[in-house]
Amino acid sequence: MKKNKTSKTRLHDTYDRSIQLGASRRRLEDAEALHSQKRWHGAVYLGGYAIECSLKALICYDEGRKKNFKDTATFKKGMQGANLHNLAKLLESLNSLERAIQLDRTKKYQEAWNTITQQWKNDELRYSDKQGNEEESQRFIEAVKLLHRFILEQQGES
Repeated sequence: MKKNKTSKTRLHDTYDRSIQLGASRRRLEDAEALHSQKRWHGAVYLGGYAIECSLKALICYDEGRKKNFKDTATFKKGMQGANLHNLAKLLESLNSLERAIQLDRTKKYQEAWNTITQQWKNDELRYSDKQGNEEESQRFIEAVKLLHRFILEQQGES
């Protein structure tokens, strides 16, 4: 029996908004599990990846409820390659979220964003042979949980 390549690709298109949302949730769970197993660099890496996926899903949502990141103006304007993993570049495409973070009087979202972007060096973490630091990992995971929840709320998710 021949497999239909087209249907398989459509079933798991990693640019699909629903897949990005699901991945963001699972990577956060993975980050917490790794942290509990003292795999702190891995926890930070996957926590940052959870934020990356949630931002891509929010871009789809903000740009007229697009179902696929490839259909967004952000993608078509060049958000491709290494930029797909650049949290600051992704945030630049989300004026409403950027403004909400800046206007938050408690500063908790700005502090969370700063913690995440200062620690999440995905290439360094991806290829690191170091264990990492428990306190930094804990602070990072807490920042990710706070910001992830906020990003999902911005798109009617919880």
